Amino acid sequence: MKKLSLLLVPAVLLVAPLTTSADQSATPTDQDPLANITVTLSANGRPLPKLALIPSLSADLEDVTLNSVVKRDLDLSGEFEIMGDSATPDNAYADPPDVKAWQAKGVENLVHVTAHKINDKEAELRGQAFVVATGADPIYDKRFTVPLADVRIESHRLSDLLIGAFTGFNGSFASHMTFALGTGNVRQVFRMDADGFDATAVSPAGRVALAPTYGPNDELYYSASVNKGLYKIYTANAGPLSLNVDGSVYGIAFNKDRSKVAVTIGSGSEINLFVGPSLTELQPGPKAAMVLRPGFTPTGKLLYAGEGKFGNERIFVDDKPISPEGIFATSPTFCKSPDGNRIVFAAGASKQTDLVITGEAGGDLGRLTQGAGSNSYPACSPDGRLVAFFSTRTGGEGPGLYIMRIDGGGRAKRVSSLVGDSLRWDPYPPGKISDPNAGQAKKAAEKK
Repeated sequence: MKKLSLLLVPAVLLVAPLTTSADQSATPTDQDPLANITVTLSANGRPLPKLALIPSLSADLEDVTLNSVVKRDLDLSGEFEIMGDSATPDNAYADPPDVKAWQAKGVENLVHVTAHKINDKEAELRGQAFVVATGADPIYDKRFTVPLADVRIESHRLSDLLIGAFTGFNGSFASHMTFALGTGNVRQVFRMDADGFDATAVSPAGRVALAPTYGPNDELYYSASVNKGLYKIYTANAGPLSLNVDGSVYGIAFNKDRSKVAVTIGSGSEINLFVGPSLTELQPGPKAAMVLRPGFTPTGKLLYAGEGKFGNERIFVDDKPISPEGIFATSPTFCKSPDGNRIVFAAGASKQTDLVITGEAGGDLGRLTQGAGSNSYPACSPDGRLVAFFSTRTGGEGPGLYIMRIDGGGRAKRVSSLVGDSLRWDPYPPGKISDPNAGQAKKAAEKK
């Protein structure tokens, strides 16, 4: 049986003109195939609240870790303008905080986090959030006892609660990125924290890996070829797995409760979509040619890239195309944000690709990147407010993995220098730090 070329999988091309960019790292040229999108994203130009962290005087590893993680998460969230050392007043360590002194420096929101070791197994983490205009009483103040070995990941969870206290919706930095990295016969699945920390290979070096995803019990699934054979499905602990359909597997996705799986399988010169309750009960799905990057919407509809009437790749929800005919589009991802459901996909031509955003049923298009290399393989954060993507840009921070807000506010920020493909962004399992009501702090502060 013929195995389709790996080059088919990451292909992202585009043909027709589409305008406005939130990430304007360079001036668009006449060759820009997206130069006619005219939808202006709502957050462009919206000022961000100025936020400062009370500096830490402790040299304890737990406190240093907590402060560095929280500061970076708050910055990457795109919800705040993080103030530098010049915004720190002389009496920065007053308890309670001298909010008038901070306000005189232009600070609107104030964060204080501390951590200390309780014993050989536990540490206490504390997070406080202040809106300086409302006074020195914190709008959020909680202490948590966590395993000493988990201080870093629990610091991300505290960051998420502090984001919730200020914005009304908890953040999602207690999460991880998973992606394929490498070329030719050297391709592995990697995983790292959402802030770019600790990128680690999680598939063997002897397998050419594609399409990582998570299935039942949050176990890692991916497709891989061994010794130039067909691409078959492996998990973190087993494989190759049996399927009731023959061919090379180029894409895998499970729905939210893992009760359905979608698989794209290549046979001969075609790649078709199959769906079923398990890998051994697959049935033909919606009919489209050259189907890649399958996924599910939060309501269980199929989301994928497939060939349109005129040979260009289009984005489909079930059997309905939601990207314009004539535009070559691929790598769709679904963002369930507080402001509504969105679909982000990659679109471009030649070596230049950009990210485009639309509603869950299609409609008006907005543009997230422009004139900054090739930007592809978007993945939305668990809270739906951010999108991560790979970029080959040479200006600014250079090529790598970037994060930006899906509403177009602020600039894209690099979290890693790695450039891979098939990106996913998933939450970590629950930990010791949890507070679903953290977002109520914002409402309480607004009533004062």
